[in-house]
Amino acid sequence: MRPKGYAEQVKTVAVTTPPVEQPKVVASAASQATTAPAGAEAKPYTPPQASEKVIGEAEKDVASAPSATGVSQMRWPVRGRVVANYGKGSDGIDISVPEGTPIKAAENGVVIYSGDGLKEFGNTVLVRHDNGLVTVYGNASKLSVQRGQKVKRGEELGPTGMTGNATTPKLHFEVRKNSTPVDPSKYLEL
Repeated sequence: MRPKGYAEQVKTVAVTTPPVEQPKVVASAASQATTAPAGAEAKPYTPPQASEKVIGEAEKDVASAPSATGVSQMRWPVRGRVVANYGKGSDGIDISVPEGTPIKAAENGVVIYSGDGLKEFGNTVLVRHDNGLVTVYGNASKLSVQRGQKVKRGEELGPTGMTGNATTPKLHFEVRKNSTPVDPSKYLEL
């Protein structure tokens, strides 16, 4: 028991805890193209302006590509499962492979870009071929070639990784004709 007239004192202590870091959610181009709030129409995925600018500048490089091998179709840059197809907001295909899988040049060409300036693709290589096509290889863990370097069909450009927006090891691969993305499956061997 407490004595009469005893006032109960309550102390309030402010406890501060550091904010809990929320996991970062990265949406793929395909999911961005199909996910929209209820009642709103889904807008097609548009690559960030910075990547189009970088690719556009690289394609202006006047370095000549070595002659093609004479094979009618390009080789697959990696062998794996295609997890994202061309179209519906994707300018290329995504191929799932184990991290560190060697990325191979699809055809003879000259490297017109090698760097990490394409935020969504991370470490990326662009190769111009003698028929005017440009191939794009993104999400490499590191790059083994430099701008101006001539590469042969099947030569390693670097190993696959999870750079850029990749959440699993993969290769993002594009074929561009006159700066416009085209369906890579029409250019690759069956």
